[in-house]
Amino acid sequence: MSHPEPSPQQKRMDAIRNRVALATSDWGIQSDGGKICLTAASKEGNFLVATIADGAPIGDSEMVLNAPYDLIWLLRTYDALAGRYRALVAELRRYAPPQREKPKDYAAECAMKCTEPAFKKFLEECHGLARPLTDDRAATKVRSILNIGSRAELNDDPAAAARWQDLRSAFDAWRRRG
Repeated sequence: MSHPEPSPQQKRMDAIRNRVALATSDWGIQSDGGKICLTAASKEGNFLVATIADGAPIGDSEMVLNAPYDLIWLLRTYDALAGRYRALVAELRRYAPPQREKPKDYAAECAMKCTEPAFKKFLEECHGLARPLTDDRAATKVRSILNIGSRAELNDDPAAAARWQDLRSAFDAWRRRG
């Protein structure tokens, strides 16, 4: 089974997750001779990752220094919310009313049958449809056979729909006999 191509947003999210997974999870902030530094700790030791330049705006400095933990927190929060969303959607589906099948449009089906040459031939042989075998004559004959004033009744009257289904079945049987 082939999977659809991930969206640009999904590709970016996957790249962010990959970067976070490859990076250490233990970050720190240190001062180095008046400069603020972002550090990472791993089994191999502590590493200087970034140094904030003297005079850098405090808001930008705060954003850079807190970015590792902010990204980790955002991903965990996103995953938790996405999990809750999926669970709620599943629960809603359990309580949702069952989808009803769209009712058959017997009037349209009848209209199409009345244009088929084979159906007209069936009406001629089995129900006395007079020549020439036109669409209008076929429609008039079907209304007479089904005792309806309009094909619309096939969608509104269950008894008329049942008579149509019987006529259609008789046509199918006639056709199979060849």
